[in-house]
Amino acid sequence: MKFSKLFFNLIVATALVFSFQAQAQAQTQPAEEPIMELLNSMADKPEDHKAIADYYRKKAGEAREEASLHEKMKDKYRHSHARMKGLAAGKSTQKKHCERVIKLQQSVAEEYDALAELHEKSAKQ
Repeated sequence: MKFSKLFFNLIVATALVFSFQAQAQAQTQPAEEPIMELLNSMADKPEDHKAIADYYRKKAGEAREEASLHEKMKDKYRHSHARMKGLAAGKSTQKKHCERVIKLQQSVAEEYDALAELHEKSAKQ
């Protein structure tokens, strides 16, 4: 009897947690961004392409900021965490993680720049 009551309470608690998470997620999800609305209507006008290009330039900048943040984090790991784990400076797993994130974010920035260039060319036509 105790086991079935415990099991029932566990199921109810789990259902409540998922319910609260779903509600919180629904409340925090932003409305569709204007750029998505613009892309959905498939920009025809030069000013539409300019707006899209500006959006992609902003996203490229954000990716570069993220890469810069991980560059700073990498240096912190190099100086402290590696010594604590008995590793030679610069050999920590965290540093390798940061290096991968830096490369990925730089690649993302390049892709956003390329998209921006395409829309800038379309805006000029």
